[in-house]
Amino acid sequence: MSVYEKIREMSDRLSRDTPRRISSRIALYSSGVVAKIKNAEYALSKIRELSSQSDNVTTSTEQDFFISEKMQFYVDSFFAFLYSAFDIISHVINQKYRMGLNEKEVSFDKVKRNLNSNPQGNNIQILFDKASKKKYFKNLDKFRNCSTHRREIYIKTTTETATPGYSTSGNIPIVRRVLCDDPLSLNPKTKQNRELVDYCTDMLDKVKSEISRMSLRI
Repeated sequence: MSVYEKIREMSDRLSRDTPRRISSRIALYSSGVVAKIKNAEYALSKIRELSSQSDNVTTSTEQDFFISEKMQFYVDSFFAFLYSAFDIISHVINQKYRMGLNEKEVSFDKVKRNLNSNPQGNNIQILFDKASKKKYFKNLDKFRNCSTHRREIYIKTTTETATPGYSTSGNIPIVRRVLCDDPLSLNPKTKQNRELVDYCTDMLDKVKSEISRMSLRI
């Protein structure tokens, strides 16, 4: 069962024998979780598409952007959308457990604090605690915080040339993009060698697995 199927199953299950006002909000926010993960998937598909292209303007029209500018947009979008999946599933939990939190104030951190201060012995409290301590989640939070509240995420881009086969002429440009180790640092390093596409793909897979676990246990 895919993460999307698990989220939809969660929505149907939680909506049973629930007041209409609550069930409609659960359905709304469940669809929001699906949308944010799909948004992140789309952003990643564009990152893959652009990753091997050099930083040149494709045409001379004023509306066009450099490849690096397009890449920056999709990278920032990817991390913002992906983290939003956790914020929106927190809305589902707020409704499910009748926390009474103002919907304008709901976030992953807010709901986690509420779960910890009012322990009910449920699995979701344990899952939230475990998720917040995982390395990938901490990194996701940093990248999202950087792009949303601070500045563009630092990406180191290098271009090399390789000699093609003897049947062709000219060199082939090879573009490589690496994410910084700590996006919040004013002096970013790339010692961890986080190849952009591979790192984002792994991050997406981890978030899907985490959201799947939460969907099954709420």
